[in-house]
Amino acid sequence: MARRGGLVRLLVTLILLLLATLLAAASAVAEAATATAEVEVELAPATPAQNASEEAEQPQHLLPRPLIIKPPSSAAGAEEVLGEVPADAVAASLEVEVEVDLVPAAPAQDASEEVAADAQQHLPRPLVIDLPSSSAAGPRDGDDVPADVRCASWRLAAEANNLAPWKTVQAECAAHVQDYVTGVAYRSDLELVARESAAYARAAPLRGDGRDAWVFDVDETLLSNLPYYADHGLELFDHQKFDRWVERGEARAIHSSLKLYNEVRELGFKTFLLTGRSEGHQGVTMENLKKQGFHDWDKLILRAACDREKTATVYKSEKRKEMEEEGYRILGNSGDQWSDLLGYPMSVRSFKLPNPMYYIP
Repeated sequence: MARRGGLVRLLVTLILLLLATLLAAASAVAEAATATAEVEVELAPATPAQNASEEAEQPQHLLPRPLIIKPPSSAAGAEEVLGEVPADAVAASLEVEVEVDLVPAAPAQDASEEVAADAQQHLPRPLVIDLPSSSAAGPRDGDDVPADVRCASWRLAAEANNLAPWKTVQAECAAHVQDYVTGVAYRSDLELVARESAAYARAAPLRGDGRDAWVFDVDETLLSNLPYYADHGLELFDHQKFDRWVERGEARAIHSSLKLYNEVRELGFKTFLLTGRSEGHQGVTMENLKKQGFHDWDKLILRAACDREKTATVYKSEKRKEMEEEGYRILGNSGDQWSDLLGYPMSVRSFKLPNPMYYIP
């Protein structure tokens, strides 16, 4: 009997413990539900009462609208953002900013239009860049290029042999060419050619058998005729006038060429002077060369009567061929005309001196 009473008390105790556990669980569930309801209430605050039509038109902002970041508009703000950016970069950026037109703000709208527009303004409007029209796109065909720049381009094309055969300097470029050949730029160009020629001559593989040769033109290569052109300008070339000038024997040495000539001689090259002057001017040409410091050349070659109708390219090619047939190796060739250098055979290296005054085919 006593044992049965103990079992009853134990059973009652277990039942009470089970009821207490259930009550505690129910209380925890109720508290969680209450907390969730409070959070939802905070995230979704109540909106003012709307009628059915307004609720249908109002867009549903289930997500927060994106942030629109506005760049600083004041100069102080620009400095704060750019920091240590170089001044030229800042200027370039400001130039771009000036050229960009932002879309202006739209005029005031009524309530319905404002709601519809607001639904489309989640992102900033794109920038509108106005490109220049074709009529304002810039110069065409060098219309507004300064004359001096056009003439410098013409002179470069002449030196590079990119022009069609020409007989005289363009009228608008006469002053430009005159300033060039009487100024420091012409002397500098001549000296540069001479330096490069000398560097090549020093490095050339001479065989030491007396057969390594260097060919020089005479006019505007060894001797300068600038006094003649100072008197006659850059007019159409007149052979008779020029022959009278040659007969005076007053052409001056080009000093950088004289220095090159002497160095080439000292290195052991045979020196051949190949000129377009006629054989009738041999004596005066020799005297003029010697008076200006040119001595001890190995051969002076002038045009014979049978060469008068030949172009300079053909005439000088034939003379170089004769040199090779005699066993000479032409390692260098200096001339102010492409006709001094082109044709066949050619030298191993050719050096073109500047001459924008005249063209000889």
